[in-house]
Amino acid sequence: MAVFKKCLVFLLVLLTAFALQIIFFSPISPDILELPLTSPSASVPPSNNQLQKVIKLGEGLLEGPEDVAVDEDGALYTATRGGWIRRLHRNGSWEDWKKFESNTLLGIATPKRDGLIVCDADKGLLKFTDDGVTVLASHVGGSEIRFADDAIEASDGSIYFSVASTKYGLHDWTLDLLEAKPHGQILKYDPSTQHTSILLDGLYFANGVALSKDEDFLLLCETFRFRCLKYWLKGESKGKTEVFVENLPSGPDNINLAPDGSFWIALIQFLKAWSLCIPPRH
Repeated sequence: MAVFKKCLVFLLVLLTAFALQIIFFSPISPDILELPLTSPSASVPPSNNQLQKVIKLGEGLLEGPEDVAVDEDGALYTATRGGWIRRLHRNGSWEDWKKFESNTLLGIATPKRDGLIVCDADKGLLKFTDDGVTVLASHVGGSEIRFADDAIEASDGSIYFSVASTKYGLHDWTLDLLEAKPHGQILKYDPSTQHTSILLDGLYFANGVALSKDEDFLLLCETFRFRCLKYWLKGESKGKTEVFVENLPSGPDNINLAPDGSFWIALIQFLKAWSLCIPPRH
């Protein structure tokens, strides 16, 4: 009985210390994240084993690759946590293409011209070429870009890219999840003026971005709300935002346009791995 009492007292002290830590020393001020209720008529993707059939590229060779991009010659690029931009040639050989002193390289995209667009969670929007690395955008509205995540280039050279959180960085992204507040943004970089502007603000962990086939709308992933939004760039709805898909089975991460106009969305592995193909909607 004495041992039980000591254990009980120790547990109460531990719980009290934990509660005081949260109340007085926690870096977050959380809100309640309200997710939409599942509709009875909502379609549920059927279970399948398609991901078990994929070909694994670079297994054991790549350190934490976040994204992939393919250039016009068919070479595949990926950025690793070790700071390397690695290139996979069509003959199956890997090449250490560029090295950058960073462990925070994330989303990448191949521009219409030479080089590679890369999001660095610490340094902002970068462009890699054979001649070196250029910082395209490190600030917006006088504030430092803290967590550049993913990017896509339009046919006019404009670059749309996401900022997952304006409060937390890559290495403490879980605090953004726990706080459940909309710190994310979508930014636009204009190459003719070299100016960066805020296109959308107040997003819940803005992650992947993609342009429609006709570039009339932009899709963006809100990871912690389990949904993707559509932002109209042209037409009568220009400047308006609407829900593209919601109540996903997990948090959406990267998103890419498929050749047929549909969209591939990668979902974060909370409990299991998922991959979805979302048909185009107009």
